Amino acid sequence: MRRRSVRITPLGYIVLSIIILVMLVSIYFIVWSMRGSKNEDLTASTSPSGYTPTPSLAPVGADTPDPTVAPAADTPTPAATSTVTPKQDDTPEPATKTPSPEQVQSAVDGTLNSSGVYMRAGPGQSYSRVGTYSSGTQLKIYEVVYGTGGELDYYFVKVVKENLYGYIAAKFVDKAGLLPGESATPTPKAIAGTIPGTVSASVVALRTMPTTEGNTPIGEAKKGDSVLIYFKTGDFYYIQVVATGVQCYAAAKFITPSTTVPTGTPVP
Repeated sequence: MRRRSVRITPLGYIVLSIIILVMLVSIYFIVWSMRGSKNEDLTASTSPSGYTPTPSLAPVGADTPDPTVAPAADTPTPAATSTVTPKQDDTPEPATKTPSPEQVQSAVDGTLNSSGVYMRAGPGQSYSRVGTYSSGTQLKIYEVVYGTGGELDYYFVKVVKENLYGYIAAKFVDKAGLLPGESATPTPKAIAGTIPGTVSASVVALRTMPTTEGNTPIGEAKKGDSVLIYFKTGDFYYIQVVATGVQCYAAAKFITPSTTVPTGTPVP
């Protein structure tokens, strides 16, 4: 018996192709829907009901500006001040020496003949000043201090109004009497280079400069007073009055020297 063969026409091929295409599309959708359902179940199982996600925190070190601290103002610190007490050379400083009972008994009166006279703690300009006094200041004189050449140099005195003791240069003091052992015209020790002389006028003015112009006399010497002459400058002798020890200038025409007097330079 002869088999009958099936013959597919062109139309049959088209229909068959459509059927196959429909089947493939259906399979694709089925698979896709199954995968979506599976993903939803997985999400539901890992995310519990009522879970609220925690909001993310800002990263550490975020550029949040810190509050700016204003720099301290450059207020200047006031400089420390120190109080300096100025040194005063004329601060009264009592002499350590006081007169003995014998000196108190034999003391003589005296008076300053100039103003601005210093009283010192010792017989010399190297000693500190005890005070400054004006002309007419009343003194009590206790002791005579002679210089290295035997000239009268200082008196140890008391300022009566202040009861203060010290030393004053003899040339600034007019003494009213003699102290024990003192003569009216003491003979000083020889001074090298001096020439003895005698005042020949009734009175001769004693000056600090060898001129009469603008130069007020600091004292006077009387006729017969002994002097020691150092030199001559112009019309004046530079002398030392033996009785008082005062060194000064005096007009040469009123003094008689024992020999020729050399020319010298004025003492500043």
